[in-house]
Amino acid sequence: MKNFLYRHALALFLVVMFGRVILGMLAVKGIQLIDPTLSIQKDLGWLVMLIYASFTFLAVKWVKVDKEIGLTMPKSSKDWYAWIPTLIIPLTIVYLLGFNSTWGHIPLLLIAAVGVAVNEEILFRGILLRAILPFGKTVAIIVPSLLFGAAHLSNIFVGGDVTFALFQFGWTFFSGMALTTMVLANRSLLPAIAFHFVLDATEYAATGEFGVHSVEYSIKWLSILFFLNVAFFLYSLYMLKKSNTKSQNLFMAGMPK
Repeated sequence: MKNFLYRHALALFLVVMFGRVILGMLAVKGIQLIDPTLSIQKDLGWLVMLIYASFTFLAVKWVKVDKEIGLTMPKSSKDWYAWIPTLIIPLTIVYLLGFNSTWGHIPLLLIAAVGVAVNEEILFRGILLRAILPFGKTVAIIVPSLLFGAAHLSNIFVGGDVTFALFQFGWTFFSGMALTTMVLANRSLLPAIAFHFVLDATEYAATGEFGVHSVEYSIKWLSILFFLNVAFFLYSLYMLKKSNTKSQNLFMAGMPK
């Protein structure tokens, strides 16, 4: 089984994708048998994200593809500093929405943010990217990101606001392409996980929700976030091109004169 999943990255993606959902839902149903008043949206989102992340991380460690998908440190500290400009996105969220969570709620929001970042980056920018990369970088950037965006539409079925979910599909598609490009440029998942954590932690603290947003937000706010993610994607493309140019120059420098 392990060898099969190692050789077939798409099969590994599907097993992890559905396995984490089944495990998370069983945990929620078990808790709700004890206390039916608890909901994913308001109470248990952090636990579901923690279960998802743990299952996903342990799966890639078990199959031993963790290093192959980029769960290693970048080669240079510059691979971290280069992404500082992208922090304009969480800073904009803070500016527009402020802080709307109680201090007692913060630990749960941080756990949820860690869970989402680890789970989604390993799943979409790690396992699925490994499966699709043989078809070329363009396909590998677009296809997982479309699936990443579509996955967020499921929030509609658990009480999320429809308008928010539609905009979320748009910006998660572009941010997905940006994060995929970031991973390709750095050859590491860790900067993408770190950025994803900061972004989600800021968003959760600003909205007070674990990613399933039932509150209506202004079209202006949603549009600003959408265009910021488009800009994030363009910046990532620039960084990938710069990384490819550097790699080519190093290759040429190593050739015999």
